[in-house]
Amino acid sequence: MKRNVIIFAALCSTMLTYSQEAGGDEVVKNKKGNEILPKAGDIGLGFNAIPLMDAAINIIRWNQPVGASNTNANQFVQGANNQIVGKYFLSPKMAIRARIGMNTLSGTFVNQVQDAHALYHASLGTADDVQAAQLLRVEDKLKFSKSNILFTGGLEFRRGYRRLQGFYGAELGIGGTSARQSVTYGNAFSDEYPVTFTNNFNAFTTATQNPGTTRITRNLDARNRGGLRFGLRGFIGVEYFVFAKISVSAEYGWGYSITTRRGQTSTQEVYQIGQSGPTTFTEEVDTDTQENLKGFSVDNNSGTIFSMNNTLGGNTALNGGAGAISIIFHF
Repeated sequence: MKRNVIIFAALCSTMLTYSQEAGGDEVVKNKKGNEILPKAGDIGLGFNAIPLMDAAINIIRWNQPVGASNTNANQFVQGANNQIVGKYFLSPKMAIRARIGMNTLSGTFVNQVQDAHALYHASLGTADDVQAAQLLRVEDKLKFSKSNILFTGGLEFRRGYRRLQGFYGAELGIGGTSARQSVTYGNAFSDEYPVTFTNNFNAFTTATQNPGTTRITRNLDARNRGGLRFGLRGFIGVEYFVFAKISVSAEYGWGYSITTRRGQTSTQEVYQIGQSGPTTFTEEVDTDTQENLKGFSVDNNSGTIFSMNNTLGGNTALNGGAGAISIIFHF
């Protein structure tokens, strides 16, 4: 009888253990006894591993034999570099997640040009006055700022066995892009003498306004293309815990987005010879088009909120993507 009780207890214990493992409730530990998987209250912080993969692949390509193919082997991972991953675990099987991409840039460009006013007045004097005035400079200054920002938040559900975990869920995203620049010129337009000014700050090239010119314009302020984006995205992926509380995950998504984009506007300074003679004035210019887009798309499509196209050129995808890989640390 006693032996039967012991056997029954052993069987019950085995069945309970198996049930816990089958239900995924076991506490997975490594050889040192440290828990591997996150639990309720844990926070996960990570970053996109795509840049590291790009660097590794580029090193391999750099070391390839002479004459080998120079195909862009890392092209498949382009466009998902600028994101921070965050999670808060409500339970081992559910987490609140957030992805943040915030990219801003601002600065100034200064180009020195001939002081047209001083040179003109010196031309009314002696040769020495002209020679001295030719050394004088004034500054043309351009100030600019641009941004590409995206915030997403959602809920993630998880299931799996031991180190390998699958996850799925949905998230909402909102973001926007903007760009603006303004220019101040050291030389004012004149109807008496030529005026040199910077017409391209990227190359620091200059142009000259002559009093005999019928009409000439230059930008004072420009508000470049930008807009707002809103989207809902579903995602699915896998995560493997390489070490205790350190994982590598890959995910793919599909979402619906609404995008509105304003047109470019600018303020110009104009020199013009009219019926009453030369005049200088400013005018508002709005010749660009606006856009309103909506629809479904997979990740890495520049038409979705989760893969935003930079208004100043170049793709700046901030979230998700085919084969997007993240390294996440849990604590």
